[in-house]
Amino acid sequence: MKTTKVLLAVLMTCSLVNFAQAETKYKSIASIKTDFQTMDWRDGKLTIGTLKGIAITSESTNAIFNGEYLQTCYVRAFRTKDSSEVLANCSLTDKDGDVQYLTAERKQGDVTTGSGGRGMITLQSGTGKFQGTSGSCEYTAKYLKDNWQITESSCVMK
Repeated sequence: MKTTKVLLAVLMTCSLVNFAQAETKYKSIASIKTDFQTMDWRDGKLTIGTLKGIAITSESTNAIFNGEYLQTCYVRAFRTKDSSEVLANCSLTDKDGDVQYLTAERKQGDVTTGSGGRGMITLQSGTGKFQGTSGSCEYTAKYLKDNWQITESSCVMK
């Protein structure tokens, strides 16, 4: 019985596929080109579009995550004078073709030049080395002129 409990504890600690540690922390910065369309809708502005760019992950506690990723997102943002809601569904593809899926959400700022804000990213599994992974990130988005965006995040994968 004791051996079974020890084995179960080991399996729970190694919950990530292909990883020897239970938690991976890293930082990421992304340079992204935006392509948005906006319309008046109800009492606010509805924006939809894409984000495409490069994300660079560094300072990972598991070196396999350090590197460059092609980032592609579809975004929906709705802003009224009293509230803001931004939702993005994204995929990050590494040099091996493995994909990490994520959803980014925030309730502050919008997607116009000079705006941005803080939000949360939910990491939602993926393919290859990302299969079975999950986690979250705190992020800050800044929208720059000429349809550019910079996003910085601090993440924890489990």
